[in-house]
Amino acid sequence: MKKIVAILALAALTAAPMPANSQGQWGNSFTADEARNARDKGDVVPLRDIFRQLKNRYGGYQVDANLYNRDRGQVYVIDWMTEKGERIRVTVDAKTGRTLSTN
Repeated sequence: MKKIVAILALAALTAAPMPANSQGQWGNSFTADEARNARDKGDVVPLRDIFRQLKNRYGGYQVDANLYNRDRGQVYVIDWMTEKGERIRVTVDAKTGRTLSTN
């Protein structure tokens, strides 16, 4: 069930138009099919694994998630609502699952 929710959320995010400035900041975003294919080929860590790490660290739940190409590789940009009600943005290296930044 969580996998379906994550896939639907990713699909909805990639279907929504991105502001021009965010494309310049993050690079090209993956479509839902491209993200799924990258996961299936083992090119990126499954989102469910990253969500599990974030849940363990912050509690709460995923609000938004997207996969982007950057100069150094793919990254997930995830908006997360902590159990304390704080919304944070987490950038994760999609290949390794390592958190790169939290805002």
